[in-house]
Amino acid sequence: TRPGVIVAARPRALVTSPTPATILFRGPLLDYGNVVIIEPTADVMFILAGLAEVYGEVGEIINAGAPLGLLGGSSPQSDAELTEIARSLDGTQSQTLYLEVRDGQTPVNPATWFAIE
Repeated sequence: TRPGVIVAARPRALVTSPTPATILFRGPLLDYGNVVIIEPTADVMFILAGLAEVYGEVGEIINAGAPLGLLGGSSPQSDAELTEIARSLDGTQSQTLYLEVRDGQTPVNPATWFAIE
């Protein structure tokens, strides 16, 4: 099991930085797919995985709300498709983002940093 959380979102959702941070890594990593690792404070890392596209450059200091990447899936082409996705109850239209928080090399509960319900 992995120590992070999985967040469901719509296809092609834009993933943004929750806080000012430095980009430590971006690109494919093991079996996580495309990953962005940001450091909001010394020795604390947020690992965001499962992205179809990643943005930013390693070493770049970003603001809260800066785009980090896009989730996979296909974008709806019309209002009818948007309505159908909104009606989907089985989750087949959603994509997932994996979020892990580390203090040094130790995973910590993401709920200490994020409001997770």
